[in-house]
Amino acid sequence: MMGRPSPGGAALLAGLALWLLAALPGPAGALVGDSRAGFGLDGSLRTILGLSDSSALPEAWGDSRDVLSQTLLRLTAAGRPVEWLKYEVHLVQSLTLTPSQTRGAGLADQERDLAYRALDEKWTWLEEDDALAGLWLDRFNLKISLPRIDLTLGRQAVTFGQAYFWNPLDVFLPFDPSQFDRDYKAGVDALRLDLALGQFSGLNLVWAPGRRLTAGGRFADDEGVLDASWSGSALLARLFTNLSGWDLSFLAGKVYGGWQVGAGATGEIGWLEVRAEAAWLEARDGQPLPPPLEGDLVEDHLTAVLGLGHRFDNSLTLEAEYLYNGAGDPDHLEAAMIRTADGFSLHWGRHLVGLMVSYELSPLTLGRAVFIQSLSDGSAQVQPGLTVSLSDNSELLLGVTWNLGRPPREEAGLVEPRSEFGSAPHFYYLEVKVYF
Repeated sequence: MMGRPSPGGAALLAGLALWLLAALPGPAGALVGDSRAGFGLDGSLRTILGLSDSSALPEAWGDSRDVLSQTLLRLTAAGRPVEWLKYEVHLVQSLTLTPSQTRGAGLADQERDLAYRALDEKWTWLEEDDALAGLWLDRFNLKISLPRIDLTLGRQAVTFGQAYFWNPLDVFLPFDPSQFDRDYKAGVDALRLDLALGQFSGLNLVWAPGRRLTAGGRFADDEGVLDASWSGSALLARLFTNLSGWDLSFLAGKVYGGWQVGAGATGEIGWLEVRAEAAWLEARDGQPLPPPLEGDLVEDHLTAVLGLGHRFDNSLTLEAEYLYNGAGDPDHLEAAMIRTADGFSLHWGRHLVGLMVSYELSPLTLGRAVFIQSLSDGSAQVQPGLTVSLSDNSELLLGVTWNLGRPPREEAGLVEPRSEFGSAPHFYYLEVKVYF
């Protein structure tokens, strides 16, 4: 008699079934109703098959080549029952199959996207050494629209930055510069008021209650389903306008870890698109780094980005940016690694540059290459990739993330990092996305 499959085996079978479903293009269109009317139900299914290669990093990761996969089923309910009221709900089911819970670039992680979330509604229904499955609400909010005022309450995506790789003004769960799939941004629990001051001017006020997080990215004070603290919350005001063709913005308020002020500008000089953002954080966290490291987890620092870009008539697009990362500490990489992992620094180093090149190889195929280099330690990340349209509602992504630089070394039984990107494994991926 055949025995009962293990949870990991059952998850593997479920992942393969979802992958086959995703690989078969279907007809476009909503599942039920119309989200522009009273009720509409849509969704998407994405699955990633990847290979994490750490064979060149035996000291830090072990000499291994791990196959992993993740499938995300997203159901989106939205509607506008009356002219002044709109709602949306995103329910996400995740299934991740990976040895030792290895995290690869581009994989969603419901265990770490917890900043500025007061409500703990996720349900992890499978947690094994090689399998993790969970169900959570990525967004659920109501939006009330009045003359000159919009009020949004609930879990919502909030985006303030306009740079390409790095966004100092994008406080709420910004995308990692190595993230190749940016279809959906995780939501935060917030009350947001948008006030129109003119045709191109306005004021945004955001209060986002949240909890303190541990060094591993989990809730530090688990007091129940609903909880919040002042240190884990944000209260921000953002003023924006347009002057002489330039979009200008100014931001100030309380964020996780301290108080922040910043400004941004986007415009054109001749045929060049120009983007500039800068933010100063005055730390108020006071949490020390784990011993024997010295210093605090959050310290005062400046983050600034200057970017240039242009799209040519033949579809060739170029984007270049320079990042000054004041929270980086290239002389103490262990401390820099912890601050970056906990979201208080964008990178380990102080000075980085990024370059993106994309070109439409055919009407159905887009080629894209990203290069990011740390000028502080000389390491680099290279990401070539292809996006192929399979049908009106499905596409295929193929790509590689190569990490180059000095690898870690083992000394007296301890692993010492010697460069940022040189400490990460290579990642090869294939992703299929279907929208319905």
